[in-house]
Amino acid sequence: MGTLLPAVRTGKPAYHEAFGRGFWEDLEAHPDIAARFDELMGVPGHGVPDWQIIINPADWESVRTVVDVGGGTGALLAEILRARPAVCGTLVDQPQTVARSPEVFEAAGVTHRVTTVGQSFFDTLPHGGDVYVLKNVLDDWPDSEATAILKRCAEAARPNGRVVVFTGAGPGEDASPGLLMLVLVGGKERTFDEFRALADEAGLIVSAVGQQKSGRVLVECRPV
Repeated sequence: MGTLLPAVRTGKPAYHEAFGRGFWEDLEAHPDIAARFDELMGVPGHGVPDWQIIINPADWESVRTVVDVGGGTGALLAEILRARPAVCGTLVDQPQTVARSPEVFEAAGVTHRVTTVGQSFFDTLPHGGDVYVLKNVLDDWPDSEATAILKRCAEAARPNGRVVVFTGAGPGEDASPGLLMLVLVGGKERTFDEFRALADEAGLIVSAVGQQKSGRVLVECRPV
């Protein structure tokens, strides 16, 4: 509770006030905690990730490469590749995180169709993918950083790729207050209109909106 009030007042993270450094820096300093965080981000709740990330199922026929940006240890990408034998994938995340992905891909039987790239998603992303996926990523960052991530995806997806973003709210829906993410990292859940404003600034235009069986909202974007 001691860090909640400063975060709400300023709109900035307050994790460092309690622990002496920022949340991401703390994860880097504690690999055991980082590993548990990666596991949590891979499968929120229970069960396996829903691989249906394309709003129009017929569009899968044109997809040959999926780039999972900030995809943790690859739980979602593994399910996509297991369900779609003609698709290859690239996992992008921090080096220490992608280093924990081989067992995930081996268990899914898709290792031969995966490339892993250990880097920040603020750096230039692998170019030329058909689909770039952002799940459990943008809500972790303030608007300026979230826009920068979207810009990297737009640059990499041009001219014919698409960017699929998992969001918390569809058109006309309210966003969750997201107080935990505010305190930890300065992030927040956004309304659809707030997300669309970020996408516009990043050089993306919303082309479709849909929903998974889990209830998660999917927004497909195309580079302008």
